[in-house]
Amino acid sequence: MKLYICEKPSQGRDLARNLGVSGTGDGFIGNQSIAVTWAVGHLVQQLEPDEIDPQYSKWKTEHLPIVPKVWNMKPNLKTKKQLNVVKGLLKRSNHVVIATDGDREGEVIGRELLDYFNWSGRIYRLWLTALDDASIQVALKNLKQSAQTKSLYDAGLARARADWLVGMNTTRALSIKAQQQGYQGVLSVGRVQTPTLAIVVNRDIEIENFKPKDYYDITGVFNGIKAKWITPDDITTNFDDNRCLNLDFANQIADKVRNGNAKVTIFETKRKKVSPPLLYSLSALQQAASKKFGFGAKQVLDIAQSLYEKHKATTYPRSDCQYLPLSQLSEAKDVVSALSGIGGDIRSLINGIDLTIQSKVWNDKKQGAHHAIIPTTNKQVNVSNMNTDEVNLYKLICSSYIAQFYPDYEYDQTSIEINASNEIFSSSINVDINLGWKVVTDPQTKLKQNTVPKIEQGQALSIDAVDIEVKQTKPPARYNEGTLIAAMEKAHLFVTDPNLKKVLKGNEGIGTEATRANIIDLLKKRNFLTVKKKQVISSDTGRSLISAVPSAVKDPGMTAIMESSLSKIESGELTLDAFMSWQVDWLEKLIGSIKSQTISIESNIKTVECPECGNQLRRIKGKKGWFWACKGYFDTPKCKFVAKDKAGKPVM
Repeated sequence: MKLYICEKPSQGRDLARNLGVSGTGDGFIGNQSIAVTWAVGHLVQQLEPDEIDPQYSKWKTEHLPIVPKVWNMKPNLKTKKQLNVVKGLLKRSNHVVIATDGDREGEVIGRELLDYFNWSGRIYRLWLTALDDASIQVALKNLKQSAQTKSLYDAGLARARADWLVGMNTTRALSIKAQQQGYQGVLSVGRVQTPTLAIVVNRDIEIENFKPKDYYDITGVFNGIKAKWITPDDITTNFDDNRCLNLDFANQIADKVRNGNAKVTIFETKRKKVSPPLLYSLSALQQAASKKFGFGAKQVLDIAQSLYEKHKATTYPRSDCQYLPLSQLSEAKDVVSALSGIGGDIRSLINGIDLTIQSKVWNDKKQGAHHAIIPTTNKQVNVSNMNTDEVNLYKLICSSYIAQFYPDYEYDQTSIEINASNEIFSSSINVDINLGWKVVTDPQTKLKQNTVPKIEQGQALSIDAVDIEVKQTKPPARYNEGTLIAAMEKAHLFVTDPNLKKVLKGNEGIGTEATRANIIDLLKKRNFLTVKKKQVISSDTGRSLISAVPSAVKDPGMTAIMESSLSKIESGELTLDAFMSWQVDWLEKLIGSIKSQTISIESNIKTVECPECGNQLRRIKGKKGWFWACKGYFDTPKCKFVAKDKAGKPVM
């Protein structure tokens, strides 16, 4: 029997329909010769430490680091019934087609089942970029060989195992130390979540410690032309970041200009052309939707998934690419035809499309596993079946695609440079010529028709006014979910080492398109981050964690290097075994440093003194419930005082 393994029941139904399979069963669709089944997330999962060895049920520093000799898996109890369905179907199958989502995680969801049941047989890969019938039919005719995507599985295993090693071991190591200082609870650490949290914590601290400085802008008006003084390159005293911080110095420049002469040194007009913005990757879509609609990162992912899976309206949502292959130019007519049936503002924009225009997004050299998120050719898409958020995000994606077939935005830029007593002033005036694609992305935009002065290069100018404007430096803005996604993408901005910055720039970030939204969501659920008026702010608990963890755990650069290694596994440049060997060596050094260092973390419970030794009591959850024990219990010699707990207080 040939068995197709999908990621979700809805995908299974779509695939079965296109295969012409209609027989239904419990957890699958099919007959004796062909069947389609599905996972519901991960049907198997990694063992907990105490399932590897019972001794690990007690958190002890001497056990660390815990490194499994064999990475055994166990059933996910919530979905064990479906796991048994897959087991039964695999026993009858000699040919499997993995039809899960076309990414690292999708590869793991499918292949881990084959490994778990020690299944051997022919394996093929169905690579879906969209779930409309036309896209499924194309994919069915172009099945990939198993070896073509096996490296994705290795990268997925590497990611999962690295996350387990870092999370389990550093969480235990830091929690044990924190609890010895009276901290109540667990300091949860993650390979990706902790550097992300550190970005927010550092920004919040920077804002709170910010002290504004006055600075002074000098502007002049010459023959009615307002221009700004340009800081000379050789000036450093009295300046910070090209801002003048000394009022006396600013006054000297202003007086000098007022009492001198001025003439035009540069007067030139150039026609500028701007191509339409790139199409959306998931991160780019999250940033745009956050700015335009105030959507959270996880919210955008969920809506995009619904547009892809439920409505068959858009292509694969977890893409990290903003380009399209040249081969898809031939499908543009069909995409536009499908959009014509939507009506309203989308239909009116389609009227201005020129399919002969080929923008820079059509680029085979920029392709990865997936192309950018675009509308499908599905003519059955009905926006009346979508909720308001789905419609908004769908139209955002449609507009991005339509804009590729509009002319460039064109404007004339007039640059004016004025020499006034050997001080340089500059002005720039833009006049719109053709809005081009801007009428698609911002229908409210209007042509800017500024007035260009009638002057010539070398012309003497009157000095009408020279003013000094007092301004103040401002702290950086707090993150929202969109700007935090952008920060996670650009790990190099948070790296000081120049060599590492060069390696990371433009390549690797924190997390992936598929995980960033979930990481932010996890940090919120764990009360490390809160969202107030769309601003992402670190909590006291989050700050306590970042103050305690070693730099290697919270450094965005280290996490980005890890992601770079996973990418090398995907490309075949690095093996899973070599990666894990390096990971274990690094982990042993990390845990060793945690064991040897002294961390400082404030207790999150009210201090209660031990009546016997005067040390601090702490509240502990045991097998029979909460109780209180002396902090000196961990010392040598021990203080063995314990007390019962009542409503969070010790019974003395």
